[in-house]
Amino acid sequence: MKSPSHRMKSVAVFSAAVLFSAASVAEAAMDPRFELDQQALEGVSSTSRVVRKAVKRPAHRVPVDRDKWMTRSTVYTVKPGDHLFKILMRDYGLSNDQAESLIDEVRRENNINDIRRLQVGQKIIIPAMRRSTSKSSTDFQAKNEKEEFTSAEESLVGVRQALRLEASVSPQLDRETTNLKEVWDKMVPAGADIHAPLSFQSPSFSLILDSQRYPVYASMDGTRIVVDPTESIPPLVRSLITEKDPSIRIVSGSSDKRQFLADMLKSAGFYSVEEDVSVSFGSDPKLVVTSDFKVEKTSESFMKQDVFLLNSSEKALPASLSIFLEKEGFTVHEPFVVQQSFLPVLPNRQIYQVTAKDQAGVVDALLKALSVDSHEDRRLDVFGSDNNGISLSVKAERYFERDGRRYVITRFDGDPVNYTLFRILETKGYQVVILDAQDSFRKISEKILARLNLHGNFARHSLLSGEDVNYSVEMSGFKVERDDIPGGSLFLTDVQLDRVVYDILRENGYKVHKNK
Repeated sequence: MKSPSHRMKSVAVFSAAVLFSAASVAEAAMDPRFELDQQALEGVSSTSRVVRKAVKRPAHRVPVDRDKWMTRSTVYTVKPGDHLFKILMRDYGLSNDQAESLIDEVRRENNINDIRRLQVGQKIIIPAMRRSTSKSSTDFQAKNEKEEFTSAEESLVGVRQALRLEASVSPQLDRETTNLKEVWDKMVPAGADIHAPLSFQSPSFSLILDSQRYPVYASMDGTRIVVDPTESIPPLVRSLITEKDPSIRIVSGSSDKRQFLADMLKSAGFYSVEEDVSVSFGSDPKLVVTSDFKVEKTSESFMKQDVFLLNSSEKALPASLSIFLEKEGFTVHEPFVVQQSFLPVLPNRQIYQVTAKDQAGVVDALLKALSVDSHEDRRLDVFGSDNNGISLSVKAERYFERDGRRYVITRFDGDPVNYTLFRILETKGYQVVILDAQDSFRKISEKILARLNLHGNFARHSLLSGEDVNYSVEMSGFKVERDDIPGGSLFLTDVQLDRVVYDILRENGYKVHKNK
């Protein structure tokens, strides 16, 4: 076996924007043995910057014919820390360009959606490809089979590299990172050293990560989470970090904020993390709060009412709801909020809460909600005095006119004579509503709405249906919609509203009327 000084491998996957040190810039004609291979610069996101300094050290590279490929497919078993680029370049001797050209075919062959999330022990088929049988290529393959290059650090032997990773971050992403940091520190208090830049040293390289660009988060088990907001850490550098410190977990940023939070929580070591959680309060009205994640830090969190609800939504819960949830033992965190969730008061969001207990009070409240002016104890003539000298009038407890029609609302006291008189009124063109003694709010409403030809069946309605919010309110009552009703629609109910429900409805554009 050759000595370690002869075991060289070009650095694979570094930045497209390389800032040389002052010494490197000054020496334009530097001996190529002490410079990075051009292929070392391939594959790094343009949003990152790798600052390097080459230190003079004897170098030797094994020549590899990268223009010819292997001729039969093989099966590879995934090891801890593996990703497809690393496998193709380390174990199959491909260059960055060759790995890039083969990666899509490997994904299709193995039905892999995310090349960064492979399962340890997973079997991957590497498709057939032409490969040279030259001595240099055979020697290189033999070295791979003997695992001469088993780590990312060994790929740097022969060139002393000083690396400092920095990444440009947009103002929006920077704001989101700051907000998330504040939220995370409340969930997992961190020591002062957690904010220090990550630094790794070895005989072959020196690596420093800018903590402002690659923030570090604490976890419940004492490990650290490094966030790569723009996915700008090259795969090889990721391998260097995890090989030097296996306790570090790197989480990539994503435009899918929910997935990003899921990855963070998965790496944090919490006692319990549940997704798509619904928490209900009350029965009628029923308040339901949904959350992307429910987090329990320890096994005692629920008993101690120390549970977190974490949302990726950009709309905030109403302040009144957050306060209510905190009293119930749930602390809400929304790191990506950019606007409030409630709407301005709109004229078609009308709720009439009927609190009267007697029938007369219920009738008056319903008529007021329907914008009907009625008269009490109105005497209505059935027969005039000029009709054979007979004069007959009937007392109507409530009388009103609407759209050219006459309406009577009265209660039946059990006397059949009175019932006959009401029927006589109907023959005279009156629209009569007869209430029984046991009629409740629901029955009274059904009779009046039916006589007025207003559709509004009794049911439990969701008052925030279709809204892009993480909560809902369900309540029993009549939802009435018609053009001749002020505002176009209204909701009639006799349900008593909790203070939090009342505030939530108001903050979402409802105007609540209490009719006694």
